Amino acid sequence: MPERSLGRAMIAQPGLTGPRLQAVLYADIHGYTRLIEQDEAGTILRLTRSIALIRNLVGDYGGTVVNTAGDGLVAVFQDAPKALHFAIEMQRELSRESAWAEAREPIAWRVGISLGETFEGQEGVYGHSVNLAARIQGFADPGGICVTETVYRIVRDNPELVLRSLGRRRLKNISAPVEIYAAAPASPAAAAAVPLRAVPRRVDPGLPDTSLAILPMENLSADPGDQHLCHGIVADLITNLCRFRHLLVIARHSSFLAAAQTSSLREIGRRLGVRYLMTSSFRRAGNRLRITVELVEAESENTIWSERYDGVMLDIFDFQDDVTAMTAARVAIQLDANERRRLAEQSHPALYAYGLVLRGQDMGLRFLPDANLHARRLFEEARDLDPDYGRSYAAMSRTFNVEWRYNWTSNPDAALNQALVLAKRAVQCDALDSRGFSEMGLAHLYKKQHDEALAAYEHALALNPNDADLLAYTGDCLAYVRQGERAVQLLERAMRLNPYFPDAYLWFLGDAYFHHGDYGKTIETLSRMRDQSEAHRLLAASHALLGQMDEARRHAGAVMRVHPNFTIAHWRKVPPLKHAEDLELYVEGLRKAGLT
Repeated sequence: MPERSLGRAMIAQPGLTGPRLQAVLYADIHGYTRLIEQDEAGTILRLTRSIALIRNLVGDYGGTVVNTAGDGLVAVFQDAPKALHFAIEMQRELSRESAWAEAREPIAWRVGISLGETFEGQEGVYGHSVNLAARIQGFADPGGICVTETVYRIVRDNPELVLRSLGRRRLKNISAPVEIYAAAPASPAAAAAVPLRAVPRRVDPGLPDTSLAILPMENLSADPGDQHLCHGIVADLITNLCRFRHLLVIARHSSFLAAAQTSSLREIGRRLGVRYLMTSSFRRAGNRLRITVELVEAESENTIWSERYDGVMLDIFDFQDDVTAMTAARVAIQLDANERRRLAEQSHPALYAYGLVLRGQDMGLRFLPDANLHARRLFEEARDLDPDYGRSYAAMSRTFNVEWRYNWTSNPDAALNQALVLAKRAVQCDALDSRGFSEMGLAHLYKKQHDEALAAYEHALALNPNDADLLAYTGDCLAYVRQGERAVQLLERAMRLNPYFPDAYLWFLGDAYFHHGDYGKTIETLSRMRDQSEAHRLLAASHALLGQMDEARRHAGAVMRVHPNFTIAHWRKVPPLKHAEDLELYVEGLRKAGLT
């Protein structure tokens, strides 16, 4: 950012407000002049795109961009922890763009954060704190963050941060030396660790001839930011292969957990109950890609098919189509004309829009309000780049549904309505993608439009009959409309396809047993959940309806500990039961257990 923007005499700016204590974030592009010389038009395009993304995200983290000039920007926050939290997410987000920079050198930002009194005018913020943030960003590594000692003292006890002193430095036009600290997130591996079980919850003894698990793609690139691309490629291959009715494909969650527990392909195959495994590796250098794939018979660990793909980033979609077809053929699945047509008619989005969706999906898995909004901004940008990209609308729909479900909005009805609007738009854009129909079913269900929900889910299953999560959500929907037997069948199949299934599957299954009148099976099923926080309501009602009042009251007490504001009057509005008498029976069980 030009020098003139840093410390303008405040007397020259009438109408200043302040002073006000704020955290100041100053961000500047590393090597901007060199990038402009190498590729002026491309650099300006990427600069404009990244500044627009920062502007879209900053408000969700409690900040405001108050000034941009040239290759930098200034944002202010109410406190230092919010500013640092945003800086970390901003740098993480922008670092992922390197995978989509093609042959060009990626843009890397350096960030400085200070805390102090500022004055605000029509053209931005002013004050010593702004100057400090601007000066210390120059000591940050490309893609890094530096903070002042004042900020350090506030955030130093945060276990999720790594803070390292760079010593006391003299800064231009600042008389006293300033101690500077580099700030970074703690090891992502530790933060993302998932408790693993020694064995899956359920593995069928038989090994179908057409059973397959796709293991995590090994990232051989120098850039760890490519990991999200590896995960996205694997997830899309699983989705593509789930379309084949006679091919049993294990869900990504279970495949990844099994692979994390052992390196033995034979043992992974046994744990997942599959005959075949697919392994792969990914290497990127600029715009060039090399992807290797092997199809392995798990028990013998013999490779029955291998292929190496060399190309450019734009070849990713052709690679996915090719591997889908070859894998289906190699495990004795006949590619009929209908499946060939679907493969041929798949809508391939703009590459950068695809990357934004993959990045947004990673953010959405955190299930936090700011992460949910962050993901939505990425999906919105993907939509703006490619207005006919159905997957971006389906992904946006999910963020509004999650917002409604977790009550992260002051207008829940509007959020649920928007989820439905976006799901319908996804279907209009891509009628061959089950994601849009699945999101439409979820939105219709919670609007208590049961026939529409069932129709949407059935259409989604026709397109992708072996998607474990889709089977589970459809089973959940069926439980609310007195189709308990089929709900149980679909949920049991979902558990077969996702042996390390999440607690939600057990919750759906317990719900199905309850509304089918089998309270004993409900109790047995919900007792298998690792985290029973959300199960106590059904457990309380089930025990009460069986006359087991001590257990009913115990679970009722647990409900109030988990949700101190729980009332039956509110809760009776939540379950999307089609028949009023089913709801009244549930409410009767809650009342008998002692809840009010």
